[in-house]
Amino acid sequence: MGWIEENIGEGYQQVIIGVLLFIAGAAMGWLEAADGAMTAADVYVPSLLMLSGGMVTLLGISFGSDHEDDRTNDLMDAINELTARMNSMLGEEE
Repeated sequence: MGWIEENIGEGYQQVIIGVLLFIAGAAMGWLEAADGAMTAADVYVPSLLMLSGGMVTLLGISFGSDHEDDRTNDLMDAINELTARMNSMLGEEE
């Protein structure tokens, strides 16, 4: 697992678990669809597993890396910068 840890970062275990969850959900959905009569209730669990796997994978990639590609704080940085600009325009100092 050294290559994966070098390229992804410390969150590589989350990425592996997320991909496995996604594959399990896709396999369940495929098995449900094989009989030809699929209802909305049959889609719920496979889609939930696939969504959970995707989220776990994204979290592992986002928060597990120590590289410059770890860009999960862009929104908070933008909000803080906008707040500082507004405060300076209003003449308020923190």
